[in-house]
Amino acid sequence: MAGVQSIERAFTILRALSLGASGVTDISERTGLPKSTVSRLISSLEFERAVVQLADGTYGLGRGIGELATSLRPGQDALELARPHMLELMELTGEAVGINQFDGQVIRTLLQVDDPASSVVVRDWTDEPTPAHAVPAGLAILAHSSRATQAAFLEQEFVAHTNNTMTNPEQLRERFRTIREDGYAWVFQEFTEDINSVAAPIVGANGRTTMALHIHGPSFRFPGNIDKDELGTRVAATAQRIESQLLAA
Repeated sequence: MAGVQSIERAFTILRALSLGASGVTDISERTGLPKSTVSRLISSLEFERAVVQLADGTYGLGRGIGELATSLRPGQDALELARPHMLELMELTGEAVGINQFDGQVIRTLLQVDDPASSVVVRDWTDEPTPAHAVPAGLAILAHSSRATQAAFLEQEFVAHTNNTMTNPEQLRERFRTIREDGYAWVFQEFTEDINSVAAPIVGANGRTTMALHIHGPSFRFPGNIDKDELGTRVAATAQRIESQLLAA
């Protein structure tokens, strides 16, 4: 419990510094923590580059905080870089295309493009959480994640959102293997009964797979006459082009 308390106190200090640079005494007064505790934790945070001592002796947030922040969500420039590739897939299929990010146990859509000429427009899931085990973006990301990440994810109890939702951990583990071999993941009415979707992973600059590219549409027309394996391969190739450009940016 002492470790948890130290983490909580460290975040209290970081929140205080987010309001502006301060000395130990000011931080102590802002947070209600003893000056000895503040000094000790600041030393640890300095080592991790989360805090930096300024020329006047006060402390401010360090580069380490900025690096963590940029790893949470790609910048707008990165999303705009991906947009032309997303529009290409949207024009090919006439369906919604999205960029997704793994966020703990859920998937969040960072950007979605829709066909304005579509007679049936699907819901825009931007910034809304969806269960990683029931959507292809989550399955594709997890399939290309480390075994430790997969094992931790599979420890939870999964909810069946439809009759098609896969909730058995061993079946999901086997599904990860298949997705890794194919390079893409299909989901047929597993999150909602009227939506089908396909996704492929995007590897980030740090070598980790936390993002995915997906297409989703109404089950009555998607994938329709399109060969699902050919489309999956197309999505995977597009995801690889996006990740190549992101690495070069």
